[in-house]
Amino acid sequence: MFKNPFSFYGRIRRLEYGLSYIIFIASFFLVGVITEIIPEAESLIVLMIIPSYWFLLAQGAKRCHDLGNSGFFQIIPFYGLFMLFGEGNHGANKYGYNPKEMDAPIAKREPFKLRIPLPPGKSNIDILSEILCFALLNTLLIQLLNNYVEKEFFRFLCIFLSILVCFFLLLLFTNKKEPLPEFNPYLFRQRLTYSVILSISIYIYNLTFNYASFQLEDISYAIFLAVVILGVTYHPFITYKSIFKKRKEEAEYEN
Repeated sequence: MFKNPFSFYGRIRRLEYGLSYIIFIASFFLVGVITEIIPEAESLIVLMIIPSYWFLLAQGAKRCHDLGNSGFFQIIPFYGLFMLFGEGNHGANKYGYNPKEMDAPIAKREPFKLRIPLPPGKSNIDILSEILCFALLNTLLIQLLNNYVEKEFFRFLCIFLSILVCFFLLLLFTNKKEPLPEFNPYLFRQRLTYSVILSISIYIYNLTFNYASFQLEDISYAIFLAVVILGVTYHPFITYKSIFKKRKEEAEYEN
């Protein structure tokens, strides 16, 4: 129990998820107490809130895996009740071993591997550094647009376009105008990581340079923003995939 609480891989039982939810609520209570006692610490509360949300989302994803579903099922309204009381899949499923059977002899377990393949010659550090560079560039562009574009509609349109352009440039840089690799989990993880980093960097920029005050409600806004960005990145992903797949087919036809 609680072997890898911040990992999104594997499965956990109902008991561990229930305890995780209690810990999450207790962390918010602790944050409120600290804020009341030390008002000056309000700007540092984000350092506690972000790990708490990460912890709950990671545990929720593993509980969804135990039920045989994607971790995104936890955002479905009222699905949390099923996560708390639903019986997990018997035996191993595509997400991992049944946590109730983890004490079984290793020799009796079915072989199971859960790996997201990476492109040749790439490591997780390489991928993270590439995403971070373009996410920070996107953050800077968004802040420039916020400061210098007065009309609200035009400003939102430019921000939308900046996300499209920056993520498309990321795909160009990482894939070097080659067709996208057939690693669907990796490609989704790339989009998700970009969305989360961009959302966090925008939030931190506003706290640091725009002197915005921290509010607990901002955490929900940051999560919503990450989901919106994830949806926006789907468009350059599909555009890149169609353009360079077509080029490859044309080159093969000419040969």
